[in-house]
Amino acid sequence: MIVINERYRRVLAISLPSAFHNLMNMVQTMIDMLFVGRISAVSLASVGVSMQYTALLYAFMSLVYVGTNVLVSRFYGSKEMDKAGQTVYVMILFSFVISLPLMFFCMFNAPVLFEILGTGKDVVHEGTTYISTYSYALPALFIQGVLFSGLNALGKTKIPLYISISGNIINVFLDWAMIFGHLGFPAMGIKGAALATVIVIYYQVVVYFVCYFFSRDIRIIPSFDMSLLRRGIKVAVPAWLERIIVHPSYLVLSALVAKFGVDALAGYQVGLRIEGLAFMPGVGFIFASMALVGQGLGAGKPDEAEKDAYAATISASVIMGVLGLLMTVFPYAIARIFTDNQATIENAAWYLRIMGVSQVPLAMCFVLSGSLRGAGDTNVTFAINAVSLWCLRILPAWLLTFYVTNSIWIYLVAMIESVVRAVILLIRFRSGRWKSIKV
Repeated sequence: MIVINERYRRVLAISLPSAFHNLMNMVQTMIDMLFVGRISAVSLASVGVSMQYTALLYAFMSLVYVGTNVLVSRFYGSKEMDKAGQTVYVMILFSFVISLPLMFFCMFNAPVLFEILGTGKDVVHEGTTYISTYSYALPALFIQGVLFSGLNALGKTKIPLYISISGNIINVFLDWAMIFGHLGFPAMGIKGAALATVIVIYYQVVVYFVCYFFSRDIRIIPSFDMSLLRRGIKVAVPAWLERIIVHPSYLVLSALVAKFGVDALAGYQVGLRIEGLAFMPGVGFIFASMALVGQGLGAGKPDEAEKDAYAATISASVIMGVLGLLMTVFPYAIARIFTDNQATIENAAWYLRIMGVSQVPLAMCFVLSGSLRGAGDTNVTFAINAVSLWCLRILPAWLLTFYVTNSIWIYLVAMIESVVRAVILLIRFRSGRWKSIKV
């Protein structure tokens, strides 16, 4: 019993800071939207669309953070810390190189990103200002992804949390000063919001480097090893493709729900925002499972890695299950926090009722996928998640739109798909094939 308690404590010690780190990122986004919303509706819409595009950047960042996490956790488990430090250095260089084309594209082609969505001229102008300014942060953002993943691979998740908290505090001050022109700053409006974010990202990167410099666990070793880069890319590319292919599926689902009217779409968006809060613990346990599985395999203890993965899966299922129960039992009360439109509340309530039931299988999907990625089994997770979402969720939902008159059926399909995908991932994990994968 003591061993079980220690195992769960270790899992929670890694997972909860990661969950709160994710919350801090959400808070920073909400604060930016809150300040910008005081300028004008156009500015609010422009930043909202811009943030949808910046979210796509994280799909590209999976090229660096998955490879970093898998290799560093393995080397940490096998006590090859010089190799771990070399991996971080190599992935920093790689992340910088791949960030440059994205930076220059956003810098010089930002208007295209808004014109293809058919936004008005004012939104194109304001959005271009935001994206072109934000683009200067991309090299630092990608490097930060490597440094963040390296620490997570060691289980040092409190450090990124503290850095994120300090960054949020600075962001609030800079937003207030630079958007509205306080304390001698010119009133820059939407450009001030983007510039504040850029400054915070560079600040966080500097702090990460300082933490590595003084770390007793890992140091950045400035020695380039092409074999490490190849190994990192090998496990990261499937995860990258998964993000690229999976992310549009959520946009397509929104389009399908929109066929049932604006109230259905509004309720769906409210439901998604609420469900996003339930996802935060799951995200934390993804990082824990990736790190612990990689460490266990690196130490030559695959059975321990398996036990850690199950502990993370059970813990995430309990926490997300409780949140899902609240969504199912109190859907109206929760939805009213976000809107007072009765039709929107009704639609959001149905989403929360149905998707609340799926929180346990979703927790299993999150953590088992993370465990398999931590083992380097990224080809399989890519295939399972991409095929399941598009063939078992999007395709049936699309077909149903021709026969049903209520978005409830779309949500039921999503719930069923989550259950099926969880079962498939569990079967793959229980097969144990991931224990012998070389990375």
